[in-house]
Amino acid sequence: MKLIAENIGYERNFQNLFANVNFELKKKECIIIRGANGCGKSTLLRILAGLIRPITGNIFWNDKSIIEDKDYQHEIHYLGHQNGVKPYLTVEENIHLNSTLAGFKILNIDTLLQTLNLLSVRNKKSQYLSAGQLRRLAFAKIMAFPRKLWILDEPTTALDTEGQRLFDDMLQSHLSHDGMAIITSHMNEISDTHKTLILGDNNV
Repeated sequence: MKLIAENIGYERNFQNLFANVNFELKKKECIIIRGANGCGKSTLLRILAGLIRPITGNIFWNDKSIIEDKDYQHEIHYLGHQNGVKPYLTVEENIHLNSTLAGFKILNIDTLLQTLNLLSVRNKKSQYLSAGQLRRLAFAKIMAFPRKLWILDEPTTALDTEGQRLFDDMLQSHLSHDGMAIITSHMNEISDTHKTLILGDNNV
């Protein structure tokens, strides 16, 4: 199981945003993408998630281009800057909706909510949650059913120290079960023991 990016490049307003991005990711591995604001970290993640196509290069999942692999979207969890929750649904309803759409039935939602400190707000509509609670709800949707590859954009935004610890525990558990992850961050709250890709002058 592996993801390979070969010579990925993208343009914005007819100017190179980044180019010559190359890496290989295997099971149990995590890549942290770092770089200044505006260097293209979020755009690169959207390319890796198959949401937009690169100007140059290709991405291969188990030696097959993700453009041709119709099953690739069922192998990944993608989390952008937005949490992707329905504001008029409760915490529990959001999790069940997401899992139902993915074809999974949750058997241990109490444990999941307790792990992410959401048990006390399980029946609260999402529009009334704090920014940190919304982010943890987004994590709950990821943890509700397994996907091999996590693609996460600034996942620790709005989290306090406890929330960051919860995310780190969640990530380590995912990797220990042969998972893979690609994460953007411009902070140092995520361990540098993972692989690091710097977007900047070397990529233009």
